[in-house]
Amino acid sequence: MSSAPWCANFWSHTIYDWGDVVPPVSYGDGISDAKCVVSGLQMDYRRFQNQAQLACYTNERDAIRAYDAATPITTNLMGTFKDLDYFEWAKEMDVVSWDNYPGMDTPPSFTAMCHDLMRGIGGNKPFMLMEQTPNQQNWFPFCKVKRPGEVRKLSWQAVAHGADTVQFFQMKQSIGGCERFHGAVIAHDGTEQSRVFKETAALGGELDRIGKRIMGSEIRAKVAIMFDWQSYWSLEGCVGPTAGFSCPNEVHRFYRAFWRRNVPVDIIESTTPLDKLKQYDLVVAPALITVLPGVAETLESYVSEGGSFITGYMAGIHDEHDLVVPGGYPGKLRDLMGVWVEEIDALAPDETIEVHGDAVDAKGEIVASIIHREGARRLATYGGGEFYVGHSALTVNTYGKGKAYFVGTPLDETGMSAFMAPIIKELGLKPLDTPEDVSLSVRYGDDGVRYAFLINNSESDKRLCLDELNGGVELLTGHVVDGPVELKPYGVNVIELG
Repeated sequence: MSSAPWCANFWSHTIYDWGDVVPPVSYGDGISDAKCVVSGLQMDYRRFQNQAQLACYTNERDAIRAYDAATPITTNLMGTFKDLDYFEWAKEMDVVSWDNYPGMDTPPSFTAMCHDLMRGIGGNKPFMLMEQTPNQQNWFPFCKVKRPGEVRKLSWQAVAHGADTVQFFQMKQSIGGCERFHGAVIAHDGTEQSRVFKETAALGGELDRIGKRIMGSEIRAKVAIMFDWQSYWSLEGCVGPTAGFSCPNEVHRFYRAFWRRNVPVDIIESTTPLDKLKQYDLVVAPALITVLPGVAETLESYVSEGGSFITGYMAGIHDEHDLVVPGGYPGKLRDLMGVWVEEIDALAPDETIEVHGDAVDAKGEIVASIIHREGARRLATYGGGEFYVGHSALTVNTYGKGKAYFVGTPLDETGMSAFMAPIIKELGLKPLDTPEDVSLSVRYGDDGVRYAFLINNSESDKRLCLDELNGGVELLTGHVVDGPVELKPYGVNVIELG
């Protein structure tokens, strides 16, 4: 970019737990539960909160625009932050930017998903990695330092998923305040002799050498996953059947199965129009509890014209007013999915349920949908000792020219991978096999050149051989790939392919 963007940045007060801030209301029968009272108001307030803060941003943006008509304006977003619907925000931003601060136990696939989400809210355009720390964060209970090569790996991972910038917070460590121990390029020693300074400078040299040829290139995906803030608010605001749901974690549960096979994914909003949905061979809607007006009809058209669609547990239950859709779950998706979910059983935190089928031998957790098939075909059943043993746990429904898959329970990683494997194969999505913790992403330039980013997300040496990489030029070293590739801990290869 020719000039740095303006960044309208502000802290805001938000409400996280309705039970803490809404006074209880007493009923004649002695029931007192504020959350029940505000079930509908919760959604209205969250929409108001989102729009009010967005108005603050647009007011700041417009004030800048009165004096600067050209410089891009942005504000740094925060991945899966619950309180703001980033699909709405991105429409008001010249370029999407965000702050990436994974914890020491954050899976690399979750970080990759967040990058893809930021790219997705901006319409699949390159985004800015506005903030990351060159060393440790300061707000976790235990703040581990980044391992040698880890910040470099995280930076190139962002580029691999669509970033056109790599930036840091902060340049120099403060001597006071709450972020005095937050990492910085220049630490409290004030010198250029630290490991962190040297690694950051080396990364800058790499980006300076090859960054310009990568900028503007795009990700091309045939799989889309819906990330819906309305469902986010509704799912986590429900009083029952469980308190065990994290909406981002449920999206990640599905996303991880594609990441592990190096199948690229776009993340889209649930109201994506039909003409765009038709660009994808597969659309996935994890825990889509809120079905906004027109969404069910669009999905029916998408599948009937040959698309494949996956949803499941908790889907279709609420309308846009956070009210249950009468007539049985999954509401307006019932005909499309070919199932009726009669009941939803909640599983205790350490409880699982067996799922068995021809391709899947797994465990489910959190909830189990008690399914009656209404045209769908059974793919797997529940095992164990519950009264619904033998009921369908996974189904597929032929709808027009396409297929709709229903996942009745949140599957463990092995089970989700096994469930996805035949779908990926049937749709010809071209998975690429890499060792555990090694990811491969591809960006496409306007000139037809492809840039393959091979990243070792672990502290162990890795070795692989992919025919698809042979003949490519590793841009950081100039070596031509011919045979096995060796990756050191947190190693990165950027390979240019014709």
